[in-house]
Amino acid sequence: MLVRVALLATAVLLVVVGAGLVLAAQGGWTAAEMNFLRRVNLAHTPQLDSVAMGINWLFGPAVAPALVVLGCGVVFLVERRALSALQFLVIVTLPWMGNEAVKALVGRPRPDIVSLPHILVLEPGGLSFPSGHTSFAACLLLGMILTIRGRRWRAPLIATAIVVVLATAGSRVYLGVHYPTDVAASIVYSVAAVTLINVVWLLLMTHWARRRPGAARRSRSFR
Repeated sequence: MLVRVALLATAVLLVVVGAGLVLAAQGGWTAAEMNFLRRVNLAHTPQLDSVAMGINWLFGPAVAPALVVLGCGVVFLVERRALSALQFLVIVTLPWMGNEAVKALVGRPRPDIVSLPHILVLEPGGLSFPSGHTSFAACLLLGMILTIRGRRWRAPLIATAIVVVLATAGSRVYLGVHYPTDVAASIVYSVAAVTLINVVWLLLMTHWARRRPGAARRSRSFR
């Protein structure tokens, strides 16, 4: 079962990369998305500006490492297991770093931010597909969902994850620093990447547990 899940997640990741390569080569589609960004850019309000800039800061590269450390601490306090905290660290950071690898592979340029009438974040140049902020938010919260196993935590975590990830994705489009397809792809990528790394983690832990001294003896005792 776990192997099938890993293969499906890998296939989804390949589809995301393929979609990115197609989008990067489609100038007409990119121009249409840029026109959409300009229309969104005209609808700015001070309140939405504050929310979008807060999300930009919270899930940005300066604060993100601290959130990962904080997440490890939360998982450890709730689960009382160092291994759960390590699992969280692995299944969040590896997909997060993988996002940058996909960006480099696809090579889609960032939107033409300087052409927007209302500029809040000036990030000229750089790569756009998939969105790093959206991917990090998704990986962080998915890591929490997978490592905090208590039933009373699951529903609130899932609800929070949906709201936060969608708000992050929307804020990146609102700020004009990513195309809509960038943020959509980052959500799909994050779910697939976190799932894949988590399955690999579970397989490795199962293999390690079977090879521990006395594992075979304990296994026979339960038969």
